[in-house]
Amino acid sequence: MKNIYNIIGKKILIQSDFQYEHDRNFDDFEEKSKSYDIKVKFIEKEIPYKFNYPILYDKNYIRIYQGDKGLIREFTGLTRNRCYGCLFELSDSNSYYEYHYYTHAKQSLKNTYNIFERIAFEHILYKANTFILHSSYIKYKDKGILFSAPSGVGKSTQASLWEQYEKAEIINGDRTAINKNNGTWCAYGLPFAGSSRIYKNVTTPLEAIVILKQSKENSIKKLSTLEGFKYIYSETTINSWNRDFINTIINLIMDMLDSVDVYMLSCRPDRDAVDLLKNKLGDINKNER
Repeated sequence: MKNIYNIIGKKILIQSDFQYEHDRNFDDFEEKSKSYDIKVKFIEKEIPYKFNYPILYDKNYIRIYQGDKGLIREFTGLTRNRCYGCLFELSDSNSYYEYHYYTHAKQSLKNTYNIFERIAFEHILYKANTFILHSSYIKYKDKGILFSAPSGVGKSTQASLWEQYEKAEIINGDRTAINKNNGTWCAYGLPFAGSSRIYKNVTTPLEAIVILKQSKENSIKKLSTLEGFKYIYSETTINSWNRDFINTIINLIMDMLDSVDVYMLSCRPDRDAVDLLKNKLGDINKNER
């Protein structure tokens, strides 16, 4: 079975010797062409591995080893003694991965979501100089606006208000991929969206990132580079055990902050909050012209 998914403009081939259910959140990301940039091959293995490599990380049902040819991610169960399989990341290749699934755990690969859980997607993106921000992503006048905050603050609420009052299009309710494309920082829709269930394959130039804070009064201020970095980094997907990963993400965020404005919007869930941000962004665009 071969399926190709186009995510952030990268065509990812999933090759397996078994069938799995297609999740509708991947509908927009299916690629019809046969060419691909990255290949992940799923291979059955009857007897589990017993590694003697140094352990870099052992938490949250994942154990990571430093293998001879690159990183090895071992996916463990609740007991930590029964494993599902291993992802082999080759240090000399950004385009080929192997996931060796154990025969007894084949049933854990039921659908597309399960497949992507096993391929270290954030690591694939990091190798493509891309990071994932916990944010609601809207498209407004052909540009992207991201609302970022910890869960429960109101990202989806603000996105919905923009949809209601400004006819903005919600691209993703929970996560956004960000990278620099031909000199322009861009936002990308992803097939993962938490509970929002909104996942569209849409790319836009990134207009602004808005950090949300609940308040009884609406107010907005532009954040300094250091302030913006602090909030964005805290909501970015990080492999904390991987120093190269961390350094790459830090450099990407700092580079982005040279071009993309970050605001703190202290707000209520009402139209006035929408108007306040809209006017602020409008003033910035007028000054640029």
